[in-house]
Amino acid sequence: MRIKLKPSVTAPLLALVMYLLMAASSLTDIEKLGQRDNVFLAVIILQIVIFIIPGIFYCRFKGNGFTEKLRFKPFNLNKLWLSVCSFFVLAFGSALVKLGLYAVGYYSQQYTLYENYLPNDASSIANLLYILIAIAIIPAITEEFIFRGIILGEYSAMGTKPVTAVMLSAAMFAMLHFNLYQFPVYFFGGIVLGYVAVITNSVLCAMIVHLLNNVFSLLFEPQLLRLISQTDSPVFVLFVLTIIFFVFLILFFGSAEKVYYKKGINGEESSPLKRKKRRKDKSFTPDREASLSPAFILCIIAYIVITLTLK
Repeated sequence: MRIKLKPSVTAPLLALVMYLLMAASSLTDIEKLGQRDNVFLAVIILQIVIFIIPGIFYCRFKGNGFTEKLRFKPFNLNKLWLSVCSFFVLAFGSALVKLGLYAVGYYSQQYTLYENYLPNDASSIANLLYILIAIAIIPAITEEFIFRGIILGEYSAMGTKPVTAVMLSAAMFAMLHFNLYQFPVYFFGGIVLGYVAVITNSVLCAMIVHLLNNVFSLLFEPQLLRLISQTDSPVFVLFVLTIIFFVFLILFFGSAEKVYYKKGINGEESSPLKRKKRRKDKSFTPDREASLSPAFILCIIAYIVITLTLK
């Protein structure tokens, strides 16, 4: 007999399991690990243990038909353009958020969960390739599989509004990084990636945007921040970054409108997932049920405790 639990319970519990696994991985002797030749393999194994295995068990627990919620669907060129616009919104928006944190003295240079596993010498082509695979490509796949595939899909299917589903999945994504100062950066990223998945109805688009942003953060963001700190006119550079951000934000909205317009012409639903009927008792809506879930509150408590402990 299969035990049926509400998505408002199981989705946060999945995130909680990953929080505990991530916290446990921090106990690894990084110095010894960094001296080995299999450092990149170790990072890949960590991602499999933290994300893929719990995700697969979760899908199996939910039973047949659950994979429909994961949004593993192909996309056309129109949605590809929306993904490109989303990348620029995410990349330059995150840079602006980081600069804002830097201005108030709360900036951290950490840009990946696996910062401590990076080798000191990344100048060789082989090391650079390994870094892109282990730190950029695979995290984009594994993290989107969990947060925009499973968790966002669960909240959408239980009847929450898109904004609620996106915000909750973005909050759990941000908490995974265990960094109070960088929480706004990851939360912003989770919002952008969540709306990409919702609008395109394809987690593959979110993976592409996530991948491009990881590559940008690894290769170009340090140079961008150095340019701002060393230039004689930082205000002008910030002005240019802001203009670029808003230009692509407008393009993103325009592209999203075209996607929904084509869906309307083709008779498609804005959200093809079958949602549960709204309760007659409007005092406890799916949005409130998801936001006030004891499991989600437990995730917040775990995040605070683990973050303060690791610090």
